[in-house]
Amino acid sequence: MINSSLDVLYLALALSAIIFTIFVSITLAYIIFILRDASKVISDVEELVDKVNGILISPLKFISGLMSYVSPFLESVGKKKKK
Repeated sequence: MINSSLDVLYLALALSAIIFTIFVSITLAYIIFILRDASKVISDVEELVDKVNGILISPLKFISGLMSYVSPFLESVGKKKKK
């Protein structure tokens, strides 16, 4: 099986290639797990932002729009009281 030092070199190269392949595969699996967890966190943050938008931002926009219609009437009432 091992007849010369060249055979030992080929065997060492083959083993190192196998070990390197295993290392790259494990690293790739960990990267996939990390990205999957990051994706879950991002989707949770998106849901939270949607809830905040529904609870805070939308009513504030409604109140702002309502004030744009009510403010002329309030100004006219204020002018009548000054007279």
